[in-house]
Amino acid sequence: MAFEGLSARLQDITKKLKGEARITESNMKDMLREVKLALLEADVNYKIVKDFIASVQEKALGQDVMRALKPGEQVVKIVRDELVDLLGGTDSKINISSNPPTVIMLIRTSRCW
Repeated sequence: MAFEGLSARLQDITKKLKGEARITESNMKDMLREVKLALLEADVNYKIVKDFIASVQEKALGQDVMRALKPGEQVVKIVRDELVDLLGGTDSKINISSNPPTVIMLIRTSRCW
């Protein structure tokens, strides 16, 4: 549920950047605003969102688009990579409760303070 809004906004980003050859400061601002809003709507802590957006912007701004990717896809890839890093970057086994519901809590332990 929390990532559905982000997914829809990322799809909109790829549509908006269709035909662009490079990620620029102006189109980056619009894209990051959408990502920021989606994360805040998913109740992600404001400080974490701020750090996340800064990291994505640093990696994406002015970057030449890879041959296989369009600019919008490039940003989506960077956002995905940063989300994976934010969530720990490793697979963890989820213990499914025999008596539903299974409660899953996501926390961030590094770079939080």
